[in-house]
Amino acid sequence: MYQPNTNKPNTQEVVLPSEIDQNPTALPTIISRLPLDWPVERFTQALTRREDNRKALLRWIESNLVVGIDYGQIHVVGKDKCRLAQAGKAHECVDPRHWSKPSLWKPGAEKICGMLGLIPRFPNLNEYEHAVLRGEDIKVIILKCELHTGNGFVAAEGTGARRIAQDNGDINKSLKMAEKSAHIDATLRVAGLSEIFTQDLEDMANGAKQDIQPDTDRQPPPSKPPQTESIGNPAAQPPPKETEGNDAKSSNNDYSGNGGNGNNRITGKQYKFIMDLMKNSGITKRDLNAHCVETYGSVLDHISRNDASSLIDWLRNR
Repeated sequence: MYQPNTNKPNTQEVVLPSEIDQNPTALPTIISRLPLDWPVERFTQALTRREDNRKALLRWIESNLVVGIDYGQIHVVGKDKCRLAQAGKAHECVDPRHWSKPSLWKPGAEKICGMLGLIPRFPNLNEYEHAVLRGEDIKVIILKCELHTGNGFVAAEGTGARRIAQDNGDINKSLKMAEKSAHIDATLRVAGLSEIFTQDLEDMANGAKQDIQPDTDRQPPPSKPPQTESIGNPAAQPPPKETEGNDAKSSNNDYSGNGGNGNNRITGKQYKFIMDLMKNSGITKRDLNAHCVETYGSVLDHISRNDASSLIDWLRNR
């Protein structure tokens, strides 16, 4: 097989510069481009390095992605199998089997790509822009996203599609939604995150409606959410003031995002404050959940505001 421009054989092999430098008089050492054909020691070292890097990335994701902002889950079990769903309180369900796999959202994809130094590009976006300017009747938009490194190398690709009818003929929104889907798809591929994240689960719960705020079916999951970023030294700060009886204010602070449903759930401010105290105390989220279940009868996400205040005192006195 010959390369079209050089007419030189494509041996799928490369020279190892390090071995040439060590012994300039020796013949060049050739190694296959295919990793499985590498010497076992070199292949093992590469696997170990990538495994360690991926574990570091997963730790960063767990510590920095925020549930309800960067990703979310959907309660997928019907009313016939979940008594809380039957009562219209699916958001209170703490059974992890009743929730979908976490869905990665655009803010989360942007954070991951930013930390990896990857820039999203949409190479065929201009084709649709020109088609719109020409007045063509577009029914479906299919965009490709390429994640570029700083030197222009394409680290991963993803695809996103959107029917214009889903957005009532709003082609601008359809373009943005296709971009979002393609970006998320590429992000999942670049770091092998499909085992922990999926995408576009909002379509399951809301039909064609997207880019909406979390509703009662898109609540923070009962499983462990990522820890939020530190906001300073919480031990030196007073605990957040609560706004009991003020539905407008409590809906903004309610960690569950349920719009102030009156169930006295832990607020967003309390949750973030507890996360910072947890980091300083050295306790893990799993241990904290175990303490909450033993003391308050529920995992952290679903304790009451009064219990959250008690938990704050407990953490500060550790």
